[in-house]
Amino acid sequence: MVYPLAEQRLAQQHGAAHDVNPVQDEATIVSLQAFAQAIVDAHQGMALMTGGALDLATLPGTLLDSRSGHQLLKEIGIKGRYYTKIANGKTYVIFKGYPAVREVLKGTRYLSSSPKVVAFGIGPEAIRAGGRANAVIMITCYVALDIMQFIMSDTQLYSELFANIIVDVAIGAVAIGAGMAAAAAGALLAGAITTVAIPALAITAGAIVVGMAVGMALGQLDKMFGLREKLSAALRWTGEAVARGLQKTGQVIREAQVSMRQKVEELERRSNRFFYNLERETIWHFGGPDLYNQIYRR
Repeated sequence: MVYPLAEQRLAQQHGAAHDVNPVQDEATIVSLQAFAQAIVDAHQGMALMTGGALDLATLPGTLLDSRSGHQLLKEIGIKGRYYTKIANGKTYVIFKGYPAVREVLKGTRYLSSSPKVVAFGIGPEAIRAGGRANAVIMITCYVALDIMQFIMSDTQLYSELFANIIVDVAIGAVAIGAGMAAAAAGALLAGAITTVAIPALAITAGAIVVGMAVGMALGQLDKMFGLREKLSAALRWTGEAVARGLQKTGQVIREAQVSMRQKVEELERRSNRFFYNLERETIWHFGGPDLYNQIYRR
């Protein structure tokens, strides 16, 4: 049994809930839009302040590389040195200095595939693994950020969205590749120079700086030659050409269907006429004029 006062109170609470929920939903949507806009503004602002060297997509990879470099320098010291050397078809990472001051890398020579070496981000295997991880992070971030910019914009076309994604990912991939090449070249150069080995700080910092410099240079080339605009125009033209091609193909298919249907109907009419005439001739010759006139009265 529900008492009148309790029923009235429940009705009031239900009505109040209906009155509040739309406002709360609207506030949630507005806050999400503001949050997305803040992320986009931070992304564009960071790229503007650094000249294209850093943004929210390349920052995570740079921080990860810096963290690996910091751990390595903490392990072998600021003046610590290492280089890679190939012997008997195997790649080794050789450390210079006193092994006693190191906590983990207490040996002087490790295979480049050793988990201890890979954990500190040195050696060809570690460089490739780090490059793959940075590439995945960079691509994911660029796609998400470009889609967010597309959603927040009222004038951007789909062709511009795809052009931004392609150019951003291409520039980031080349920058990551340049940083990986710089790290590998630094380690090899340190092994070639036996009298003065290159400090690990120089190798780590050089790889990061080279990656940022290449990204900045490619960003400037993008602005100078308008690569995004040209690629967007090419994608738009390609899309329109494909649409026209599909439309033309559909028209040809429809015309072929109509022509085929007409031919089938014409063949059906001729067949009916042939069998009809055959039937009349057969009845005339075998049934005689009386039967013929009886069936086909005029």
